[in-house]
Amino acid sequence: KTFQGGNWNHLQAMLDTEAGEEILYVGDHLYADVLRSKRALGWRSCFIMPELSEEMRIFERQMDMRKSISELRKLRDELNSYADSLRREMETASFSESRNLEKKLEQIEEDDGNVKDTLTHAHREYHSAFHPRWGQMFVAGYQDSRFGYFVKNYACLYTSKATNLGLASTSRAFRTSGELLPHDNLLSDKFSEFVDDEME
Repeated sequence: KTFQGGNWNHLQAMLDTEAGEEILYVGDHLYADVLRSKRALGWRSCFIMPELSEEMRIFERQMDMRKSISELRKLRDELNSYADSLRREMETASFSESRNLEKKLEQIEEDDGNVKDTLTHAHREYHSAFHPRWGQMFVAGYQDSRFGYFVKNYACLYTSKATNLGLASTSRAFRTSGELLPHDNLLSDKFSEFVDDEME
């Protein structure tokens, strides 16, 4: 059936539904379709983004580079953590021991600078693989881009073309993936330095 004209009140009355969450609105304009239907009416929303297919193809090709970047970032964290432990040692160290610790800290600072330079180059190469100027659509640096933020927070579903919805049955349930906060990520890292005060 095709519904033309009228407004959302008429549509929900015809569908005999009062809850906006029972309606899935499909559109290809993030602001005019997804944000308005979600904010104003509380409808479920599906964002159509044709560029998604190419974005995913490039992402798959760049998985090794992405893994290398992740390992370099973790290496910097480990160097910084080691430097912190040396600074704590210096608080109670003798003069001669302090000199040795200072030399180690200087070496760590040099190593960290080298890793940072390598990381900057790798991240620029990874970023430009998606687009020479804008990079990934969903990411800006190491955070969600403004576009990615709105897609994640307002689009219940998103796909490259509307016909993809035909691959799922009408009774299919789509569930959100669990997200970890920074402290959860810290605890999931085997190198975590989390200290439980109650256990001391």
